[in-house]
Amino acid sequence: MPSDNIKLAIGDRLIVLATINGLKRIENGEIKQPTWQIMIETAPSEYAIFQGANEIAGISGCSINQARELMNNLPGILPKPLYKHQTQRLVITLKKALVKTRLISV
Repeated sequence: MPSDNIKLAIGDRLIVLATINGLKRIENGEIKQPTWQIMIETAPSEYAIFQGANEIAGISGCSINQARELMNNLPGILPKPLYKHQTQRLVITLKKALVKTRLISV
């Protein structure tokens, strides 16, 4: 799989592997709602808090102010629901910064 950070430009091609029903949903603009949240439990240092907030803002799309507010008041739940692949990526990234998290299905 390509990185989540790659942005498509005009003229780029995207190949989608999907079922017929999935393709119909795409054509009709029907988007499934995100159904996962992240409980952020602890961060052992100021660096972990700082880095965690940056990663949350970058991956979840919430504002840096929201992310910093959350990281400065642990434990807490990221209020923005995410898709499963986003939560998995965020948990892995936060784990590298020694931030303890867990997934919550909404």
